[in-house]
Amino acid sequence: MKAVKYAIIYLIAVQFLLPYAFKLSDVYHNRMDYTLMLNNNNFHDIDAVLEQVKHDIARRKLNDYVIMLGDSVFYGSPGNSDQPVSVFLQQKPGAPVIYNLAFPAMQLGDFYTMLLKLERWGISTDKLMFNIRYASFIPREPGPRSVFWLAEDLRKLDPQAYAHVLPQLKSAGFETPGNPYESFQRALHEDWLPHASLMRYKDYFRQKLHRLYLAARGRPVPDDALDDSRAWYIKKQWQESQGIDYGRFLRDPQLVASFTDKPFDLSESNWDVYFLNKILDRQAGKQTWVVLTGTNHDLMKAEVEKPGYAANLQAIDRMMAGRSVTYVNLEGVIDGDYFTDHTHLTPEGYAKMADVLWPYLKQQ
Repeated sequence: MKAVKYAIIYLIAVQFLLPYAFKLSDVYHNRMDYTLMLNNNNFHDIDAVLEQVKHDIARRKLNDYVIMLGDSVFYGSPGNSDQPVSVFLQQKPGAPVIYNLAFPAMQLGDFYTMLLKLERWGISTDKLMFNIRYASFIPREPGPRSVFWLAEDLRKLDPQAYAHVLPQLKSAGFETPGNPYESFQRALHEDWLPHASLMRYKDYFRQKLHRLYLAARGRPVPDDALDDSRAWYIKKQWQESQGIDYGRFLRDPQLVASFTDKPFDLSESNWDVYFLNKILDRQAGKQTWVVLTGTNHDLMKAEVEKPGYAANLQAIDRMMAGRSVTYVNLEGVIDGDYFTDHTHLTPEGYAKMADVLWPYLKQQ
């Protein structure tokens, strides 16, 4: 009986003290760790980041900081974690602290869910910046899922929105429990265990041990770039010199669909408009920047010159014009030489983006 009592005391101590064994830099370096979460298939790791962001804000007594949400563009793909736009923004004189919580493949439904998670952790979104893209508003036929990573969090934090979007999620491959055992499994892994500090930090603990091992062996931590961040035309020349057809990726059906010139439906029957409205309703009275990140007009010349593409961009501009936000349209603003593919930027391109965004951020 005494052993059980001590075990319970130990577990309670771990639950409350473990988060204080970590600091923000252990779970976050200028952005969240996409590779860690993907390799472990554990998106509850996000909660460890949010917990450490909250501790960092309290430790530094911050009352002027910006939360950045977004997809792979704001994440800084394909470059490393020293190269996102947020890093270059924070280098500007007088810039506020920016917590970059963007994540590759996040959709507007994920952004909305992240807002709910930030509220749960007591992190202010009084100053929020997030990006949208032309491809944000394409029809989902049936995919991708309008809440790509965080549907289970949405289920817990806004059951009504979850029930509303669930048919679309299911049509795009999202699975829900089909029997009592599967319901128990979901409750265990999605509802109960994530409350345990051990579950939130186990992946970071293993990573920390691995980095200590590398340091002991005198080996550097591997670069965390996701892919080759050189300019697209350099990669094109190299691939063609190797006999690789660079144009094959331009013919990818998903990429082709993301540049559709069919008229957008920007009513709430469009899932992205639905979640955009929910985000902006929640941000009422707060400082919000919405950035339409642009396209490589050199590489995608044939697509962006279609009348339907221009008409859809104008429709997005009109939709945003009536919102109480600072809206920045970067379509065609950054030269094609600064792109690494059709939409992502080189490190120099993200520095250029920061130069464009800084005057808007400075006016806060």
